[in-house]
Amino acid sequence: MGHPADEVEEAFAEFIRRGVENRDWPAWAALFTDDARYIEHNLGFFEGQPAIDRWIDGAMAPFPNMTFSVDWHVIEGDRVAFYIWNHLPDPAGGDARYSFPNISLIDYAGDGKWSREEDFYNPADANRVVGDWFRAGGSKTTPEDHALVAIADYTPDPRSPEHERTEVEAAFHRYVERGRQAVATGDWETWSTQFVEDARYYEHHYGRFNGRAEIKDWIVGVMQPFPEMDFPTRWYGIDGNRVVFVAGNRLPDPQGGDALYEFPACVVLHYAGDDQWSYEEDCYNPDEAPKAIAAWLEAGGTLPEGLVVPELDP
Repeated sequence: MGHPADEVEEAFAEFIRRGVENRDWPAWAALFTDDARYIEHNLGFFEGQPAIDRWIDGAMAPFPNMTFSVDWHVIEGDRVAFYIWNHLPDPAGGDARYSFPNISLIDYAGDGKWSREEDFYNPADANRVVGDWFRAGGSKTTPEDHALVAIADYTPDPRSPEHERTEVEAAFHRYVERGRQAVATGDWETWSTQFVEDARYYEHHYGRFNGRAEIKDWIVGVMQPFPEMDFPTRWYGIDGNRVVFVAGNRLPDPQGGDALYEFPACVVLHYAGDDQWSYEEDCYNPDEAPKAIAAWLEAGGTLPEGLVVPELDP
């Protein structure tokens, strides 16, 4: 049984006030329980509130002028998912942008405290933005810019009208089932027909695809090396026409057991009505994929004849 929604909402507002607004990192870290776990898919896992406190202090020290903004959040039970931007100010004082987003999940534990955080983003995006900023002359003394918000049209808003939760949830379960059927049959072209003709798809590793035809061509090609990979849903939340969920990218145990060869992704979907979707965004650290695939191959997994995975080539 979760905590009341208004209590979670109030605790999240304080979480945002201490971190996003005030950037008071000791006060922000104090919001985690003593045994909290922080999963940062690029920088590491941190166990316990003291470790989280030490990590955030060190991580933010080089960037005292980094500011943040939140596009949206979804509360589902005791979990909050939110889309947060990391902004660095233009060293030249102009309007050049040095910003990247990530999706974070936090779990409420009661009494205003949080027991878990998990951050999803592609470190290549962060490294590119930070590297460009330093090359442009960015430093600790660059004046901060509190006016920075999301890059315009980086992602779309969900379409109107808003649909009932029961309809959105039922459509999401059908989306998941279509994925299962595509894995079973290899027919990813049919899977792509659940997107509207002018849908947008943002895959944080492979790029952006505009329109159902581009989505179809990409998904058919990307699934060729791993026809047995499936995508179990680990959690989902719904707010209006927006669905956010965590999916495994899982390869089957070659030995027939229950060993896991998997890396996670956080996915955002926008429902457009009539069992169709207008937007998908897949956010994850692609550096985790080769490790899972290499372990799977070592355990006896095989690729279709003639296909190789470039990231695994020596």
